[in-house]
Amino acid sequence: MTSISLARLCEKPITFFRPDGSLMDLAAPDPHEIDFHEVAYGLAKLARFTGTYQGIAYSVAQHSVMGAEALLREGADQLTCGLFLLHDGHEYKLGDDARPKQDLIFSMLEAASPIAAEAYRAAVQRAKAGWDLAIYEAAGLPTPDRWTKKQKQIVHQMDMRMMAAEAEALMGVATRKAYPVTKFQPPMFMRGSLRNVWPAALAEERFTETFDRFIGKERRLTAASHHQIHKQCGAA
Repeated sequence: MTSISLARLCEKPITFFRPDGSLMDLAAPDPHEIDFHEVAYGLAKLARFTGTYQGIAYSVAQHSVMGAEALLREGADQLTCGLFLLHDGHEYKLGDDARPKQDLIFSMLEAASPIAAEAYRAAVQRAKAGWDLAIYEAAGLPTPDRWTKKQKQIVHQMDMRMMAAEAEALMGVATRKAYPVTKFQPPMFMRGSLRNVWPAALAEERFTETFDRFIGKERRLTAASHHQIHKQCGAA
């Protein structure tokens, strides 16, 4: 693993629980903090669109897997598919804060202080970017600041195309008004229907399988080992 320097996100530690009940500092992103099994089951329980649709939750894990598989079927290489698979990985630590909620808080702050509103946007992006750096480093992939222009474009466009297709599948055709058809064409050759929502256990399993396929089982196991050592050193 190539070590990278990650700056603290803020001056004070932010106490956060790991799944085993031990504590870590959310303000200190670290590649050794990343266990991709935890990423898988964390994202598998996070609902897209805040869960405001009928039926069981359509998870961030399913979104990530189906988008990565769609890219492969459209001719993308495995590296790009792996980049997409982890593009929302920071949400297993930070949660999935819906864009409308972020826009609401931004608008409320802007009415009081434009400077505060911009600071809020910058803080959200910095928190995501910090954990993205740690996650991609742990996966042995290029961190987002090192992606090519083409990689950035492909990942962003597939994210938007998936969001448009998901909104229509989960909440009806009226949602298409929010996504211009010419700009956000549904992903091609998608495996399975978006209306076939995976339960959390299946989403977790599929995320792990897809990680092993595009990034590698050895990398996943190595990250898990580093994470265990990291926790033991922290507890010592």
